[in-house]
Amino acid sequence: MNSALYIVGTPIGNLDDITSRALKILNTVDIIACEDTRHSKHLLSKFSINKKLISLHQHNEKNKSEFLIKEIQNGKTIAYVSDAGTPGISDPGAYLVNKALDAKINVVPIPGASAITTAFSVAGIISTQFNFYGFLPNTDSKSKKVIEQFYKSQITTIFFVSPHRVLKILEFLNEIYGSDQEIFIGRELTKLYETIYKERLQDLLIKFKDEKNNLKGEFVIIIEGRNEEEKSSCNLEIENALRVMLKELSLNQSVKLISNIYKIKKNEIYNLALGIKNNDK
Repeated sequence: MNSALYIVGTPIGNLDDITSRALKILNTVDIIACEDTRHSKHLLSKFSINKKLISLHQHNEKNKSEFLIKEIQNGKTIAYVSDAGTPGISDPGAYLVNKALDAKINVVPIPGASAITTAFSVAGIISTQFNFYGFLPNTDSKSKKVIEQFYKSQITTIFFVSPHRVLKILEFLNEIYGSDQEIFIGRELTKLYETIYKERLQDLLIKFKDEKNNLKGEFVIIIEGRNEEEKSSCNLEIENALRVMLKELSLNQSVKLISNIYKIKKNEIYNLALGIKNNDK
């Protein structure tokens, strides 16, 4: 086995999801670098893999990467695994890979589970593209700004939410997208208590508030975007409705009503109304 760095995808929950190729690599390399050695020992012991383990996580990635690069340059083979899923995707590993590539070291991907594709495969969303954000920021103001960007882009978006933030994030989504917006949530995917939801935000908020003391595990949320044809049709419908209201009501009244009906921010409707009034002069 030639010296190289193997980036190994591991299960996101159910340990039986590991691939035969991943097991072969983990059994063969000289060293296994792990995001958390205690966590990885559980996986490795299940498959009777006994190798030298080295911890590499977000707080020591730079120092440990230098050590691992030198080991590979000295002829060692090394695999890197994160706690779950594919390294480098909302997990450590990207810095190590980048340093290895800079050093002209052979980097070999060993595909495995990913919460992104796992969730998308059961979301029933017909789309040829989507944006992946990762975990939303930990502060309310920053999270809200990011969600507003999702809304403006109108592209199907996937992101992760921790259990202590999920209720607040649903409230922000409800405020920005409107209560009738349907979203997908994958909870504890591939694990014992796996749950899948695809419902309107107002219904999900009721369910999650009822369970607020038992919100555990990682949440994957998908918001379906609209294609250009749908956007154009919707915009035309809103503009026509606004024209009718402006003939009977004041600008502010018209904006308020259209905003409530279509669940769109008032400032967006206001700008559209001003454009209509200016063009009709």
